[in-house]
Amino acid sequence: MAYSVGNTIIDDDYNIFATGNASGTPNNGVRNINTIWGSGSATYGYGQTTTVPAVSAGSTITATQWATLLTRMTSIANHQGTSITAISNPSAGATISAYTALDSNITTLFGTSRLRAAGSGADSSDTNSTTATWAATASLVKTFTWSSVDTMRYFFNSGGMLRFSWSRSGGTSSPQNTSWTNLLSAAGTITLTSDATSKVIAGVTYTGTNKIGGSGSPSTLRTDIGEQQLSTSNQTLFAQTGSTYLYTSNTINMLANTNSNVLTVTTNLADAASPAGGDVVNGTLSQVSTVRYPSTTYIANTWGTVTRNAPSWTTS
Repeated sequence: MAYSVGNTIIDDDYNIFATGNASGTPNNGVRNINTIWGSGSATYGYGQTTTVPAVSAGSTITATQWATLLTRMTSIANHQGTSITAISNPSAGATISAYTALDSNITTLFGTSRLRAAGSGADSSDTNSTTATWAATASLVKTFTWSSVDTMRYFFNSGGMLRFSWSRSGGTSSPQNTSWTNLLSAAGTITLTSDATSKVIAGVTYTGTNKIGGSGSPSTLRTDIGEQQLSTSNQTLFAQTGSTYLYTSNTINMLANTNSNVLTVTTNLADAASPAGGDVVNGTLSQVSTVRYPSTTYIANTWGTVTRNAPSWTTS
C-alpha cells in the first residue's frame, strides 16, 4: 500500500523513509534518512551514530518514533542549508496522517544537496618553508591522515576541505625571484573538496578542485576531481605557468593521490626559464596547508583530527 493521505501508514513505509528498506535493514541505494545521517557509502554519510531505528513488522509507529525521524531530517536540512517543507512533530495520542511533503523532502536532502554545508568549522593551518637556493626544481610531499577510510569520507561529505597556497619572499633582488613571487601569488588558493558535484559550502560554490583568488589562467584545474575521484596514482589537479617576460616556462604543479586513509599532495615547482647568464631562486619559499573542518553546529564531529606530516622541501 502506497504511503499517502487516506491510507494506513504501515511499518514498511516508515522503515523505507528511515533506512531505505521495508525490512529495516540499511539500503544505501534508496533515498532515506540514515544513509545521509549515518555511515552511508561513498559521498553519502556524515557518520552520525544517532540514526533512526527501524520499527518491527506489524508494530504501531509512535509519535516519538515519528518525531525522531522528522528531527533527523530537520538536522540534515539545517546542516546543509537546504530549504524543505516544514513538518511539525506529532503529539502523543494524536492521529497521524501521511505527511505529504515527507517524500519530497527526503528526495531533496538525498540528492546533490547532500554535500552542501551551511557553514564551515575552524581552520587548522601549517607552513612548510625552505631557505635553500635552487635553480631547477623544488618539491614538497604533504600527507593528511585520518583514523580510517570512513572518517576521511565523513570529513569531506560533511563539508570539510583542504586548501593550499604558496609564496616566496626575501632573498636577492632579481628578475628570477620576482617571477616566482608573482607566479606563486597568481596561483591563489587551491581547494580540494568531496567530489566533482557542484556544492555550496558556507556560501561559496565549489566543485572538485577549485582556484580562489590569484590571477591568470591555470593550464590545468581539475574541477572534475575531488577526494572521491582520487586514486592510488598521482593525478595533476592544478598547474599554472609564469607570465613574466623570459620566465613564462616556470611552472607550479599540484598532484594528489589517496591510499586507504592517507591523502598525499605533492607540489612541484619547475624552473625551466634560462635567461642569458642564468640565475637562481633564493629567499624563503613556503606552502601553507589548511585543513578546513566541517561545521559542528548541527552534526557531531565524527571525522576526528586530521594529522599531517612535517616534510622538507627537496630542491635542486
